[in-house]
Amino acid sequence: MPIYQNITRGGLDEEDDDKLTTSYDLQTYLGTSKLGLWKGGHGLVRAEGKWGDDGVNPATGAVIPVNFDAVVPNNDDVKFELTEWWYAQAFFDDRFEILGGMWDIARFYDISPFSGPYHYRFINAHMFFNSVLLPYAPYNLLGGLVTVKPAKWLTITTSISDPNSSSNDVDWFDESDFDLLHQWQFMARPFGKQGMYSVGVAYRDKEQATIKQDPASPGTETDQKDWAFYLNLNQWLYQNPDNPHQAIGVFGRFGASDGDVNIIERHYSLGLSFDGMIPFRPKDVFGMVGWYNNFSDDLTDTPLVDISDSSKGFEAYYRIQVMPWLQVSPNVQYLIDPGIVEGNDDSLILGLRTLIHF
Repeated sequence: MPIYQNITRGGLDEEDDDKLTTSYDLQTYLGTSKLGLWKGGHGLVRAEGKWGDDGVNPATGAVIPVNFDAVVPNNDDVKFELTEWWYAQAFFDDRFEILGGMWDIARFYDISPFSGPYHYRFINAHMFFNSVLLPYAPYNLLGGLVTVKPAKWLTITTSISDPNSSSNDVDWFDESDFDLLHQWQFMARPFGKQGMYSVGVAYRDKEQATIKQDPASPGTETDQKDWAFYLNLNQWLYQNPDNPHQAIGVFGRFGASDGDVNIIERHYSLGLSFDGMIPFRPKDVFGMVGWYNNFSDDLTDTPLVDISDSSKGFEAYYRIQVMPWLQVSPNVQYLIDPGIVEGNDDSLILGLRTLIHF
């Protein structure tokens, strides 16, 4: 998936204001029923690679990457890396499921059909997951996950994972640190239109350096516990009764953290998606979104640097379905007060994403 971006205004480095990054991945799904074995078992193995390093991300000054694909599975070039490998077993007519292995947080938490995944919709990392979940979302998590579906309209998900593990460094909980995530996802039909809503919490038990440090202290001040809370709203405003893929939807997120360890203390975003609404382009998609981040109150000015209290941004894309296997998406992003340092120029970033899938 090649993504070209050009910082046409603002940014930090005029010599590094345009970059081409390319990624590729291979996914293999296994189903025990299809293999003629037992029922309810399924798994996935995924390998990814990329080149182009981290794209224009360092040149924007923003805390959150404007090209999420350029920083996964990590910032550097990767020939091929095993990023997901997990097995899940369902019981009681799929009402209860247990999963173990290394898995992508966005498969199970803070899901929005209008904002992601970044292969098909927005490419800014704000839209991949709630920004307050950044410390809990190193792209892939090692651990176990339990899903309970007590009703057709309710899914409850709980997981425990190792915050020290990654796809290229599996720690197996050696340091006894852990992340706990818990989410309730609701399906509803207000005014006869489909809606999907999620509420979740994240908790980390791990000694981490706090943002606020006492200059008189001989060592680094730390905090053993950290938390975040998030809301996710997705509401269909219109769906073609003959073709539900032709739809208009609104989506939004809210996130909060204590700001002791997490740089982002509050996150707000709101957007619209128009799927297949042009009669002669039924598979094209247009989306736009804006976001606002409040930084931690513990970030303080220094004699040399003034700290900003917030940053804002906007992104829009138009996904053109050229062929069944080919999509081309022009993209524009505008960053207002990017980064935590005051004085960074607003940035205008133009991009073009090409997706080939088979």
